[in-house]
Amino acid sequence: MQTAQRKKTNPEVVAKRMLALVHEKNIPVGSHLPETFFADNLKVSRTPIRSALAFLESQGVVKKEPNRGYFLVTPKISESDEVEDLVVDSSSPISPLAFNIAVDYLKGKLGRTITETELANVYNTNRFSIQQALVSMETEGWVSKLMGYGWEFNEFLTSKETYDQCYRYRILIEPAALREPGYTVDRRLFRQLRRLQADTLNMDDRDITERHMFLVGTFFHESIVACAKNVFLLEGLQRANRLRKLMEYNVFMKRDSPKPESKEHLIILDLLEEGKNEEAAEFLGRHLERARREKMKIASHLFDG
Repeated sequence: MQTAQRKKTNPEVVAKRMLALVHEKNIPVGSHLPETFFADNLKVSRTPIRSALAFLESQGVVKKEPNRGYFLVTPKISESDEVEDLVVDSSSPISPLAFNIAVDYLKGKLGRTITETELANVYNTNRFSIQQALVSMETEGWVSKLMGYGWEFNEFLTSKETYDQCYRYRILIEPAALREPGYTVDRRLFRQLRRLQADTLNMDDRDITERHMFLVGTFFHESIVACAKNVFLLEGLQRANRLRKLMEYNVFMKRDSPKPESKEHLIILDLLEEGKNEEAAEFLGRHLERARREKMKIASHLFDG
């Protein structure tokens, strides 16, 4: 028992969990990182959080400012190649009931503010089942618990029109990032990206969850855009990804196979490492357009069905 506890609160282990949370919550570089935020979300005391922050400072990931606390410098540990531990959890906490609630919200059948009693009546189930569904949705960042009473959906795309606009926006900014004059390939980061794509290709389609694909996909796209060193392009993409998350999870359920996406990601990495940024930008544009067409068909059925 003591060994397990030491492992759980090891500074490096906690640090990786903290960075996974940073990625999942799309916390931008330069943000203040309060101890209470991590302690509450990771369900550990503030003591291991302090140790983990000190470890992250030693790795150049965060910077401590006198009387102000820690601030994010970079969302990855410079000495670690174990990116899987940082961004990918192969399990998915989303239940069929949670997906039903999400789809009904996207279709406008539910208001932005909801209560457990109302949902229990709508879905003809008990409050315990509703509570479990809401907790899993909260874990994914879909909903937030209101002070005192009820739940509220977070800001998301809620129509096929805005979903389409989001993809067309990405088609504009992501290839542009690869054409930036200061674009620099991060070789070690690219090795991590390759490993994640290879792992996905080696998985059985039935074992690839919507959570896995969303995290791996957003990490890939945000990483190659980040190499442009243009904070406006990166922040714009991060916001777009955050807004499309709920829609993506629901669209993923209807896709045939996500593996063509991973194969194309590897081609983009090849081109960038060869210094063929213009070719990579053109291929990325086609990659996003192919994904847009495929997913818009699914989104249309989602709203029309």
